[in-house]
Amino acid sequence: MTKNIKLTGKLKPRPYARLLTMIGEQLIKNEQVALIEIIKNSYDADASWVQVRFINFEISDDEEDVLVVNKDSRIEIEDDGEGMNLKIIKEAWMNPAAPFKLLNKIKGTAHTVKTKRIIQGEKGIGRYATFKLGKKVEIITKQEGKKEIKLTSDLTVYDDEILYEKGKTDIKYLDELEFDYEIRPNLIHFLAGTLIVRGKKKQRENHGTIISITNLSNSWSKSKIENIFSDVLRIESPFADITKSFLIDFTLNGKPVIPEKVLDKKLESIFDFAPVKVTDGIYNGKIISFLVNNSTRNFELKDLLVDKDFNKRFGGKKDSIKIKRLPECGPFSFEFYIFDLSNESPPKFQLDRMTKDFVKDNRIFLYRDGIRVFPYGDPDDDWLGIDVKRGISRAGAHLSNDQTIGRITISGIDNPKLKDKTNREGLLEIGNSYEDFKTIIKAILGVIHTEYQKYKSSIRNKNKNLLVKSKEVLSNLNEAVRHLEDKSYSKAKKILSNSIKQYEIERKFLLDRAETSEDLASVGLAVEIASHDLMMMAHRATNTVDYIFKIIANDEFNLETLRTHLEVLRGQVSFVEDKIEGIQPIFKSSKRKRKDFRLKEIVEKIKEYFLGDIYKYKIKVSIQELNVPLVVKSNEAVLLQTFINLFDNAIYWLSRSEEKNKEIKILLDGNNFTTTFSDNGPGVQEDDIEFIFEAFFTTKGIDGRGLGLYITDQLLQRYDHSIEYMTKRKPLPGANFLINFSNN
Repeated sequence: MTKNIKLTGKLKPRPYARLLTMIGEQLIKNEQVALIEIIKNSYDADASWVQVRFINFEISDDEEDVLVVNKDSRIEIEDDGEGMNLKIIKEAWMNPAAPFKLLNKIKGTAHTVKTKRIIQGEKGIGRYATFKLGKKVEIITKQEGKKEIKLTSDLTVYDDEILYEKGKTDIKYLDELEFDYEIRPNLIHFLAGTLIVRGKKKQRENHGTIISITNLSNSWSKSKIENIFSDVLRIESPFADITKSFLIDFTLNGKPVIPEKVLDKKLESIFDFAPVKVTDGIYNGKIISFLVNNSTRNFELKDLLVDKDFNKRFGGKKDSIKIKRLPECGPFSFEFYIFDLSNESPPKFQLDRMTKDFVKDNRIFLYRDGIRVFPYGDPDDDWLGIDVKRGISRAGAHLSNDQTIGRITISGIDNPKLKDKTNREGLLEIGNSYEDFKTIIKAILGVIHTEYQKYKSSIRNKNKNLLVKSKEVLSNLNEAVRHLEDKSYSKAKKILSNSIKQYEIERKFLLDRAETSEDLASVGLAVEIASHDLMMMAHRATNTVDYIFKIIANDEFNLETLRTHLEVLRGQVSFVEDKIEGIQPIFKSSKRKRKDFRLKEIVEKIKEYFLGDIYKYKIKVSIQELNVPLVVKSNEAVLLQTFINLFDNAIYWLSRSEEKNKEIKILLDGNNFTTTFSDNGPGVQEDDIEFIFEAFFTTKGIDGRGLGLYITDQLLQRYDHSIEYMTKRKPLPGANFLINFSNN
């Protein structure tokens, strides 16, 4: 035994420098997670905005989507947060696993100072996500009233894997790494000025942080950046507008990145198309309560023992009727929206292909303190094992991930055991808390599935009744087949049987085409009405642009003259914008959300569309509210289309009427939720009344489309409204329609 070796003693761990690259490059899954971690730091720093800038990326000559990374390419992340001083940089930023945020949470100071946000970080390693993106990181940061500080962390001087100093063989320890800092006597970056963040001007404050990353490690493309931005925008809930509290922006070579998936459509915009809506859901540790289509449901934990997995986990034995063990997870809230993706769904719940795809791209999200826990909610993530369960049992016995969109919300205070994995890929699956949490959620989804089955059962019953009524032709054809049972007519019977099958196929095809025609025809009518004014102003705007080009062609042009004509152009473009905005709800992509509308405002709006013809044909239009104002819970597009069609018909016939005092009268009855739309034109012939709501039926000759009233009827039915032609108690002697909103 060597004399100098002690038999007992103490050893201190001393991490090698490669720990930094292991945290950044290996522990952080991908660039998306890396950027989310950095952005969370901005969130915790009380920033009102954060901008991620991809600078000096070249577009590939071979593929337009591919971006070429060169020596000048860099990623900048800037925010207007509170910034850091030298003490924070030394004690927190420079030291992995710094515990200061966690200590504050333990002390009960888990909120930020300025906005009172709940602090997200606690592990002290998220900042090293910067090394997932590149080898050299420069941080310029400044607190209000303090000096600007620059910190340079450069790993390019070291070997990629072991962090040898290049040209040497000594393995570096973490405490041997040296990064340069500089306290600047004068401001360089945080100077007064403005920048554009998500299309809005932002004043650069005298505080914040800019992280500049160079020597980039990964390949990039435009689509990759757009997809990452889409995911990053879901840091806060996509069920609400995140821009109210924390603005996130991406730019590429100075131009804004526009992630169409997120910005063009919000989840809440399609919820009205879900036949089963579960809202205001709460689990408080003992009771589960929620609203399903606005009807209250309450359950005790023991009521969930009918679920096999729940019984096994909390009942202790098969078919137990008592809770043997309480869940170890804390309370949470939830909401779910169950969609019917089948072709047999009623009109008001039918989804077009794009909307179906959108539903399938969103699953059940988990949020802690308002911030999303990734990757839960991603289209390829089945964290609750819903599809796995369907795969080992009868598929119809369970809801599917494809048809279910939901949000589950927890808090860090109430659920301290539900913690993020270090690699930021979900929650830690240790102890009972996580599995208890999932088991309760799946049992709740089982209850909701029962509600969905009730809906499907009611639809089947309705469809049976409709089939009896709608298959009269088939009934007659089948009767003919029975009359051909004689062998001598076997060939005729075979031909007729094949014809019946073909008829059924064609009938379904035509019904699908009819619905598409309804939507397209409504859009066409709305555009036609607005087109005259749009073309006129577009022509004027073109002339203005041509004149501006002439002005600037002169090297000595007058700036004031140019400004004057630009203001004229701006006014002309605004006019076009207003007109398009007015008809925007008509387009199919806008037919999403129901809400309360005071119908008089809708009717007044439509009246404005037709003012030209109203003045031209000297038509008196009166809009009268009876009793209380009529407020309708519906879809704006449907209401607009309904009254566009009714006005269009009335004006058409009044324009051809010899009546001197032409009149349209609209009575809005708020007590009975009805509207009468009347004119004193020629009205509808008695023999035609039963056909006026049929597709393509028209008495306008070549002027008619035969779709206006058909579309109105179909659209109103989708939202449980109705329209009928009045033959009694008519306010005016011409055409009179009664629209009933009482089922809204």
